[in-house]
Amino acid sequence: MKAAMKTFVSALAFASVLATTSVAAQDLGLNIPSKETVAAQKESRKNQAAGQSTGRAIMDAFELYEQEQLQEAITILEEEYPDLDQGTYDRAYMGRFLGTLYAQDEQIERALDILKSSADQDVLGWNDQAAVLKLVGQLALQEEQYDMSINYLSRWLEFTGDLDPQVLTFVANAYYQKKEFAQVVPFARAALNNAEEADKNIYTLLMASYYERKMYPQAIEVLEEGINLLPEVTSWWPQLAQFYMIEENFDKSLATMETAYLAGYLDKENQYKMLVQLYDNAGIPYRAAITMAKHIDEGDIEATAKNFATVANSYHRAKEFDEATDWYLRAAEATDDADDKGEYYRKRGNLLMLAERYADAVQPLRNALDYLEGDDEGRVYMSLAEAYFYSEQYPEALRAVNRAAEFDGQRRSARSWRGYIQSTAERRGVSL
Repeated sequence: MKAAMKTFVSALAFASVLATTSVAAQDLGLNIPSKETVAAQKESRKNQAAGQSTGRAIMDAFELYEQEQLQEAITILEEEYPDLDQGTYDRAYMGRFLGTLYAQDEQIERALDILKSSADQDVLGWNDQAAVLKLVGQLALQEEQYDMSINYLSRWLEFTGDLDPQVLTFVANAYYQKKEFAQVVPFARAALNNAEEADKNIYTLLMASYYERKMYPQAIEVLEEGINLLPEVTSWWPQLAQFYMIEENFDKSLATMETAYLAGYLDKENQYKMLVQLYDNAGIPYRAAITMAKHIDEGDIEATAKNFATVANSYHRAKEFDEATDWYLRAAEATDDADDKGEYYRKRGNLLMLAERYADAVQPLRNALDYLEGDDEGRVYMSLAEAYFYSEQYPEALRAVNRAAEFDGQRRSARSWRGYIQSTAERRGVSL
């Protein structure tokens, strides 16, 4: 199985044609500074010290925070913060600490107001300024304020020049939540290109951005690339197979689902049913039948009349008539719908006749008559006449064919059979 999986994944690798260009080639629409520019900005940025009162308050609050006295720490800073002048370093510096504590206390709205103010003053030291920009972006994303999140995280990227995969993913996710799906792609791809290892969440986000725009070939390429790197992400295999189906590439769809099935990656009813459908579409009804039957019996697929009938139909197409008749019986006994019940009995009876079990076919056909009406009833009487005839029950065959003749769709056939039944009975000395 491992060898088969390796071969299949290798095939996907050759099929994958997604761009793997460098980050520099990604058009993020941002002014990302070079490392040299960032170094120069760090060097030129003022290194300021907080005033004595501000510094003491922050030290006291930090000590309380370390002792897990969060509310007391907040209170100390709240007493000092309002008295600090707008636009000053001390106010921005303390605001960064107070906003962080509010976030810890899940007072997110207050945290955002103070942290934004600190960030917008742009007077903090390089590391503090970077930290507050990033925190505002993260909190805004958490609070579903996506425009704010994109704004501050983009400013962080332009300030630090650091194409951090996590931040890039945050921006991509914010665009996705805004339903600006095309904007997701450059940020998600940049995140992948800068990540140390393949990231399931980024691939999922990138694939979803194409899916939402019905760009299925591109979504397929993303999943092929993702599976090549992370074949153990079991949810991707059925998704890839579904996309192949949408693109009418049924051979690849079946190969993908069958590989996932043999690897034990499928665990949902709709996944097993999809595999069954693919087997049927590929003209492999026996595999469809035994797969469906196995997972019904194991409890993976709900034991309903409709599902029983699916098994029966597949066995029927595979010409496994004994199995098919058994499953049609299960379907008939499980349904409360009269039309369905009658149809399942009719099919069971007709299959028994195909197997030349004419006497056995009589009862299910008679059962079908209890539920079917109109032309369907007429067809059943014709089948019943045939079943009686070949089991040498000529009087019963004649009565059935006479009933069939009452229906417009069966009248001509019934007349032909009536004469044949009568002549055969006469030759064999049976009085009608």
